[in-house]
Amino acid sequence: WCPPCRALLPELRKASIQLAGQMKFGTLDCTIHHNLCSMYKIQAYPTTVIFNGSSVHEYEGQHSADGILEFIQDLVSPSVVTLDPSSFKDRVRGRAEGQVWAVDFYAPWCGPCQALMPEWRRMARMLSGQILVGSVDCQRFQSFCQSQGVRAYPEVRLYPSNTPRTDHYMSYNGWHRDAHSLRTWALSSLPSAVEDLTPDSFRSQVLSGQDHWVVDFYAPWCGPCQHFAPEFEVLSQIVKGEIRAGKVDCQAHHQTCQSAGINAYPTVRFYPHLGKRRHEHSGEHINSRDANVIADTMRQRLQRLLPRLHSKAKDEL
Repeated sequence: WCPPCRALLPELRKASIQLAGQMKFGTLDCTIHHNLCSMYKIQAYPTTVIFNGSSVHEYEGQHSADGILEFIQDLVSPSVVTLDPSSFKDRVRGRAEGQVWAVDFYAPWCGPCQALMPEWRRMARMLSGQILVGSVDCQRFQSFCQSQGVRAYPEVRLYPSNTPRTDHYMSYNGWHRDAHSLRTWALSSLPSAVEDLTPDSFRSQVLSGQDHWVVDFYAPWCGPCQHFAPEFEVLSQIVKGEIRAGKVDCQAHHQTCQSAGINAYPTVRFYPHLGKRRHEHSGEHINSRDANVIADTMRQRLQRLLPRLHSKAKDEL
């Protein structure tokens, strides 16, 4: 009789197909097996529970196949480190030089904390290899959270690298608690990997250099450019070490942008290094403002290009 339950069934089937052979899926009718549902304290329908050996985990995200799959992925390979007072002292306060931690102080009974949790896990996956992400259960470690000055939940803090005091932190005060907003905020603590390009450096490094480049052509007065700037910073961190990221101020360097064929802002161009050939002057336009989409597009392009470049290099030898 429960409409949300009927809506969940096709999503559950989709998730089961994705994990066929890895995990078993089942349904339990609580109108028939009332005692069994009471044993596991099921009080609302639908309730999705994952049994992982002796551990029982209740799913609290959206009733969608993608959401369920993300939750299971985090159980198998956790992206968020569960911290207690001891591990917080060792890993966050005692963090190595260059390490940055983002920590969520929460209480399990807190509605906004429950809403944040799937976004926090999603953000942690997006920041993998760049920023360490943890969480502290303040219901379990109440006195510890009080000693850290936590007065409300959720309390999201960033512990930056290379600070004189390891207890120094920045609190998140943004309106939006979605994964993308939190990621942008967290990455803003890292040194910028985006290089400001001049006409000379654009010619010598991008067009004539030996690196792959992604370039953001922008104008300071352009609203969409200002909105895209933090996303481009995110992109620079994602591809750091693979592809260099630069930006050109088209108000200050109008001739350079005109020569590159730029007629709208912001414009993102990819300049792959083509072996002994110079880069194409106009680059390759990427019609997206999503850091992950841009990164994937460039990597796919390089996968197609590199075998041909290696083949040409062998022919020349």
